[in-house]
Amino acid sequence: MTSPAPRAFHEKNVTLANGLTIHYYEWPGAGPHMVLLLRSSGYGRMWEGTASALGSRCHVWALDQRGHGDSGRPDGDYSAEEYASDLLLFFQAVGIDKAIVAGQSLGGRVGQVFAAVHPERILGLGLVGGPHTSNFFPTRAETTKVLGSANRMLESPTEFPSLDAAYAYLKSARPRDQESALRHRLEHNFVKTGAGVAVKYDKVRVAIGLAHMADDLKKYAARASCPVAILRGTHSSELTMAQAKEIAGCWRNATVVDVEGDYALQMENPAGLAEALAALAARA
Repeated sequence: MTSPAPRAFHEKNVTLANGLTIHYYEWPGAGPHMVLLLRSSGYGRMWEGTASALGSRCHVWALDQRGHGDSGRPDGDYSAEEYASDLLLFFQAVGIDKAIVAGQSLGGRVGQVFAAVHPERILGLGLVGGPHTSNFFPTRAETTKVLGSANRMLESPTEFPSLDAAYAYLKSARPRDQESALRHRLEHNFVKTGAGVAVKYDKVRVAIGLAHMADDLKKYAARASCPVAILRGTHSSELTMAQAKEIAGCWRNATVVDVEGDYALQMENPAGLAEALAALAARA
């Protein structure tokens, strides 16, 4: 799948009312605001292909959320609720009244809470790759998987002697990612150190956030009233169509939309994801 031509963007920092500094990217557009939220250990610029494919149809914002990228890493519980509080403060700081919110994994959890707690601020919710089943059916087996993911993050290396060593690690740790996605992550989610490179996220904070994948979010889905799109990758094993439809029933106004690709749709098929998000915007 070909990537869209890059679109010019602004890269900025803003300090929120709670003291947290947020690093973000902004692609101006004439359409509605669209705020894109990263996955655990992700980075705001991972959305640049999607933002470029959307063109001027939306005014796009992508955040390095707390604990990630060039944003702050304060103490906290790193729950979806805390991230949603950050998001409201971000809206207030940059002057966003209402927006479509779309996110993957962690970002999706934040969007689910935000849609319930601040319905006056959200036009539509896009769950890229779909929500985690563990947030809706936190069985013993699902919770065990969640804690395993958090533990693997805690044990993961964060510094490497060279870019080649970092790439070799990414290749082994993320075998489903395409070459272009690995190279993009290497370029934008690592920072040079005196002896090599290091990741641009706090693995302890990320691990805390991963543990919250076992939190029950059904209560928030029941409170949300905006249009919701579960954007499921056609090749993904994370969420079957049956599971997606069952989870969609937790909302008042949710649909399941298949987008060609695996789980990381914003990297694999940014144009297809952009079209699905534009369709969500049209419903809002």
